[in-house]
Amino acid sequence: MPIWQPSLHMPGNGKHGVSTLFIDDHHSMLEQTPVLAANEIHLWLANLQPSPERLARLAATLTVDERERAARFRFPGHRDRFIAGRGLLRELLGAYLNRMAAALRFSQGPRGKPVLADAHSEGLHFNLSHSSGRVLYAIAYHEVGVDLEAMDRRLDYMAVAERICTPREWAFFQTLPAEQARESFFACWTRKEAVAKALGDGLAHGLNKLDAGFQEDEQADKRISLQDAAGQEWSVQNLPLEPGWAGALAAPPIDWHWRMLTLGELGVSD
Repeated sequence: MPIWQPSLHMPGNGKHGVSTLFIDDHHSMLEQTPVLAANEIHLWLANLQPSPERLARLAATLTVDERERAARFRFPGHRDRFIAGRGLLRELLGAYLNRMAAALRFSQGPRGKPVLADAHSEGLHFNLSHSSGRVLYAIAYHEVGVDLEAMDRRLDYMAVAERICTPREWAFFQTLPAEQARESFFACWTRKEAVAKALGDGLAHGLNKLDAGFQEDEQADKRISLQDAAGQEWSVQNLPLEPGWAGALAAPPIDWHWRMLTLGELGVSD
């Protein structure tokens, strides 16, 4: 019986198409190999609340080191989300590479960014972000960074904005009405985080060194160019997610497009 299936498709930049990929209950692999073009980024959105049976199957794909890391989490919920997120990452990457999830090995890039370690990675890059029980994966044939944030109204966004904004951004931010300021903050924050994650070093010199292009007419589908402290250029776009969520995608300044797919476990509410 299939366990995971895409339940929602959101086209990116006018690119349409519905996936019919499934993860098999017993084999922990997608039944079809996803087709990823050289200039395409696949985004997969999933909940991190699988059934106990599903969680056990995901845990079985982890290495000894990953299981030991999971065991160090103080709270069971945090442990289970780590297992689900890591196991699902293995299943997705295994599907693209046509390999078993448990056979994949990871290492770290020069700046600490997780990468596929073995010679069979076929140039595949990935990044992920999790927030409030959800995870967003980005998979591409070039460097990529992604950020997902739940727009928690309890967050003191003004305090965070003052810390992460450049002087120009902070001056502009303070002129906005409260609700617009909140939305602009999350748009700006996720753009910065996406670039930081694409780099892999969390912007060691601080998010307040990166001007994320605060604009009065923020549009989710508008792509902008940003330059990091080293002068490297990035193409960044906020993602049109459901209300209450913010996200952004960063990649090299090439002609790329993205596709969003939502993974939902059958029998478990999204």
